[in-house]
Amino acid sequence: MRVVAPRAREVLDEIAVATARRSAPTSFVHATESARFIRRAALPGVEALHATFVEHRYAPHLHAELTVACVDRGAARFALENHHHVAPAGTVFLIPPQAVHTGEAATRGGYTYRVLYLEPTQLAARCDRTRLPYAWRASTTVVHYPRLVAALEQFHDAVATSAATLEQGEALATVTRLIDDVLGAPANASVARDHPAVRAARDYIHAHWCSDFTLDELARAVHLSAFHLVRSFREHVGMPPSAYRRALRVEAARKLLQSGEPPSAVAAACGFYDQAHLNRHFKQATGVPPASYARAARPRFGS
Repeated sequence: MRVVAPRAREVLDEIAVATARRSAPTSFVHATESARFIRRAALPGVEALHATFVEHRYAPHLHAELTVACVDRGAARFALENHHHVAPAGTVFLIPPQAVHTGEAATRGGYTYRVLYLEPTQLAARCDRTRLPYAWRASTTVVHYPRLVAALEQFHDAVATSAATLEQGEALATVTRLIDDVLGAPANASVARDHPAVRAARDYIHAHWCSDFTLDELARAVHLSAFHLVRSFREHVGMPPSAYRRALRVEAARKLLQSGEPPSAVAAACGFYDQAHLNRHFKQATGVPPASYARAARPRFGS
């Protein structure tokens, strides 16, 4: 596994984008967008996304799960808590749970990638741990690790086949062991989690994400002025408090849709004005509208 020095990252990102542009096949330049979510009943706490994006740009959002993405073609660009990264084809990028991030194509033809969303409790259990001891670091955000790439390809090939339940479990076991290898080294924690007031504000929003609280109420709860709270929150998290609360609402909507709740009922349950409001923000965060996600994301053994 190759770890890149932080001060060389910007130069390497530019090289990665240029290389991806030169190597992109002509047919990919004209690729159309598609996104398919997959869940299997044999793999609780696991979701896969197989997608090609050209014009779509993810709005700042977060996931309760660990995100492990393998870039197959082109290159992806994303910001992770205000730090910018490029992941070219043949690399894997990892985003920790609850971390705010964006996403877009870094090449003219877009990118194709396959994503594994893995609940932290599932990762811990599969690594024979009671909790995850990882502290996040920039050097493990985009990694060149051929063994992990190969294991992820095997997993995604298996999860796309409805009858391959035994193979899916075996492939996931290999992937989780390699993820543990990547993330297991000692590291410094995320900057956002080291800022006491920002951490307190995030905790407050997590506790009241469905409530219509005011900025003044939030500021009083964390003992900052409203001005300093908004500035510090945006600086360390990558979005203002209102957008962070909305991201939590989208994540809650995703969980309800997974459980079979109809999209018409999910909007009100998650604090959105109406279904159109949910539709707009859900698609910005996931790449698909809620109804499409609900159809594709229900756990199943068969197709």
